[in-house]
Amino acid sequence: MKRIEFKEGQLYTEARFKFQGKVVKTSNILIDTSSTVTVISKNIALKLGIEKDEAHFYEELDSLSVGPLKVSHFQVAISDIEGDGVLGLDFMKKVGAKLNLDAMTISSSRT
Repeated sequence: MKRIEFKEGQLYTEARFKFQGKVVKTSNILIDTSSTVTVISKNIALKLGIEKDEAHFYEELDSLSVGPLKVSHFQVAISDIEGDGVLGLDFMKKVGAKLNLDAMTISSSRT
């Protein structure tokens, strides 16, 4: 179970990205149930050592974790966006995410 925050009308949480052994953590990833894919910002990608000149591309991370929710070998879109990233339905479906807005948590419905 991981805490979520309600800021400026949107839900945010912490996430941990791992790519080729390098780890980056953020507390500013938007939870978006209308986004079909998970997106990370070019800034986070650069911190992970991912450097490409393309405006928008995909990369497979070693893993993406939100608290105890984790997916290994997970493909994300990388784009020039504001904020650190967007947690999309692709991740949420893989982990069986359950949003509890009373308790302000994200957890797995499979536990």
